[in-house]
Formats: sequence, C-alpha cells, structure tokens
Amino acid sequence: MILYYSPGACSLVAHVALEEAAAPYTAERVVLAEGAHRTPQYLRINPHARVPALEVDGRIITENIAILNYLAQRFGAAGSVPLDDPLAAARCNELLGWFASTVHIAFAQVWRPERFTADTDAYPTIVDGGHEALRGHFAEIEGLLGTGWAVDGHFTAADSYLLTFFRWGRRIGNDMSAYPRWAALAQRIVERPTVQRALATEDLTPEAFLQAA
Repeated sequence: MILYYSPGACSLVAHVALEEAAAPYTAERVVLAEGAHRTPQYLRINPHARVPALEVDGRIITENIAILNYLAQRFGAAGSVPLDDPLAAARCNELLGWFASTVHIAFAQVWRPERFTADTDAYPTIVDGGHEALRGHFAEIEGLLGTGWAVDGHFTAADSYLLTFFRWGRRIGNDMSAYPRWAALAQRIVERPTVQRALATEDLTPEAFLQAA
C-alpha cells in the first residue's frame, strides 16, 4: 500500500490508522503548500486534488472515511473504525462525517476562501464566517468529550482527526486552553508510539499538537 499525504493535513488520520494496524505501507509526501496536489502526476492519482489517497494493489481509494473503513475491515485494528462494535462504529462514522463535511469546511473558509468564490472582495466575510463557525464547533467538540476517547471505549480515527484539528486551531490563533478536555485528549493521543511514528515520518513534533505552555 502507498499512502499519499501532506504533513499535518487530515491525511494524518489515515497515517495513524496504518501505524496502529502495523500495516505494510510506504508514505509518499504530497506537500499541499507547494502545490504538489495539483501536478499532473498527482491528479492522475486523485483528480480531486486532495489528500489522503491510498493505493492498494494498484487501485486508489480517496476520502478519509472510505480509507478508514477499508483499513478497519482489512486489519480490525485501533485507530480506524471499531467494526466489532456496531454502535461504536456508527458513532465513529457519524463523527468522521461531521468532521469532514462541516468542521473541516470551516477551516477551509479561513485558509482558502478562494474555494468558495472568485470575488476577492468577499474573502474577508468568508474568513470571518469560518472563524465564527469554528468557535461553535470547538465548543461542541469540548462538550462531547469526557475523560476517555471520542468514541467511548475505543481509540479511533475520530481521535486522530481531533488531534489534527487541535493543531489547526492553534495555527489559526485560537487559545486552545479554553478546551481542557480536548487538550487532555490531544496529550493522550501523542503519547501513543504509533502516533509518534506517524508524526516523525511527517517531520512534525508532538508539541505542535499540544496546548502551548
């Protein structure tokens, strides 16, 4: 298998799942900031110009939720979707769907307003709307977390997605100390050796995913 990823992007979720599964794979870097996702070579892999993509025996799977369910069915390991518990699997996929379709989109408003309109005069309004939406999403995330994992009793892809979002929250200037449960979750996640291996491959430090001291 080949995982196509960009450092610190949402592809980190699939990266962690592969490590948790002890799966045989190689990691191929596609740096979004350098436009590598828009090259003809990568567009042949994923015409949507997004990461992650997972190549399996010459066939391509795109979209995190599809990749994670594939890994869950193939390996049955932590870090993806807990298929051995139908209610937990449903809850995990519910969260993954919300993260991808709503929370992630609000971040895109902040970072890439050009995706939403060609009218550059509207960019500030789109960015402000993204920040406002994220404040609501962050409060909801904090409220749904307890003292364990996002899906009770299971370390899943939902946790890795929340780790990724926590770092993104810091990058857009949010004071993440306002979310102590989320910060505690991030701390537990980065302590996992599998996560540390994925971060090392992506040249990322655990500290970037934690609340600044």
